[in-house]
Amino acid sequence: MHLDLLFNPKSVAIVGASDHPGKIGNTVVFNVLQGSPRKLYPVNPNEEEVFGLKCYPNIKSLPEVVDLAVLAVPAKLTISVAKECAEAGVPYIICIAAGFGEIGEEGKAMEERLRETIRGSKTRVIGPNTMGIIAPRSGLDTFFTPIDRSPRPGDGVISVISQSGSVLCGVYEGAEDTGVGLSTAIGLGNKVDLNENDFIEYFKNDDLTRCIVLYLESFTDGRRFLDLCKEITPNKPVVAIKVGRTERGAKAASSHTGALARGSDALINGVFRQFGIERAYDEQELLDYSKVLANLDHIDGDRIAVLSNTGGFAVIATDYIESKENGVGLRMATISEQAKKEIMSRTLYFASAQNPVDLTGSVTDETYGEVLEILQKEKDIDAILILLQLQAPQLTEGLADIVARIVNEGGKPAIVCAIGGSFPRPMLKKFEQKGIPAYGSLKRAVWSLRTLYDRGVYLKRIAAHDE
Repeated sequence: MHLDLLFNPKSVAIVGASDHPGKIGNTVVFNVLQGSPRKLYPVNPNEEEVFGLKCYPNIKSLPEVVDLAVLAVPAKLTISVAKECAEAGVPYIICIAAGFGEIGEEGKAMEERLRETIRGSKTRVIGPNTMGIIAPRSGLDTFFTPIDRSPRPGDGVISVISQSGSVLCGVYEGAEDTGVGLSTAIGLGNKVDLNENDFIEYFKNDDLTRCIVLYLESFTDGRRFLDLCKEITPNKPVVAIKVGRTERGAKAASSHTGALARGSDALINGVFRQFGIERAYDEQELLDYSKVLANLDHIDGDRIAVLSNTGGFAVIATDYIESKENGVGLRMATISEQAKKEIMSRTLYFASAQNPVDLTGSVTDETYGEVLEILQKEKDIDAILILLQLQAPQLTEGLADIVARIVNEGGKPAIVCAIGGSFPRPMLKKFEQKGIPAYGSLKRAVWSLRTLYDRGVYLKRIAAHDE
């Protein structure tokens, strides 16, 4: 399916546009105006101007057929406006209003009327009960959350598809806060028309998307979903939260979007593993796993080297890496004797060249870089965890440039973890912006390594099956 026009429309109409701050129709117009230049038509029979733009009474009165119409009107008006859009030939509609299938039988009947309204036309619908979409790549933002309360991420290579607006907010705000870019973020809402499979199929062929992220409360067509993932996951990682793991969770999902959360949790687990879908359980894991997979894709083995300037956290990392209980069950790599000699020749006498390598609090940017270069050449290392205590007095912002250069030249996958409060956060962002996945939590960093390993195992399995 070609959705290019949806993500980069040349013209947008906001039905229900308002010149009154605090109204959803006001926020949507403001957000669209902040993006890349495109024709914008406010539509509201009760307004003359919105943000200085001429306001039109209805869709039929617009000077052209717009590419996208955002309906910021109540549920009871959505169907009639959608009909007007379909009759005018508007290709895409985003229906923001809640009050449909999630409220019960009356709402489900309204959803069916909405489906009937567009049936036989060329108009496609997102929603209802949706946040809308943002596409940083094209500067499109149709969300109804104010930017000052809900900061948007920059452009990136991760595309997020969510059946929940709040989860979508959690993911994209978390991405912005940590310096991770997104390619697109889509609120599915109640899925009366366009659904997760439509977008997955689009992103399968989208060169600007390196990882697809999903939050699902139901499968529109489970067989189609798995067929698509079978095609995609050998080349592009997919990370997903599937909720409704408990009876109460399934009921909550139903009342949230009118979804029916089918399938036992054990079944979902097995199917995800079989088809190479990395499963997450909250918004933090969703972002952690997607960013490491988008940048590094996988690692070929389970041998991890830890390069640190903090002894205690390095010991904790070792336990996390090797333990199968309260850990990830990987292995600490063996460093060759020659490499140990080279490391000690570049460090102070009280440093340690064992794995974990401890450069101590007296380390400099240059020493970190020299030792990282040595580890990059070791054949028995599959990935490197760079564990930083950035409070060390001789470390500077230049360390991010040094690490990024060496990792890109050496080719051995590496991630960064920096422990602390507010001080390390700007540096973590800088690492992310240079394509080095960075974490402020040791546990999250180690589990991200496990995610890379699991994907490597999956890729080996399907490669062996194809031989």
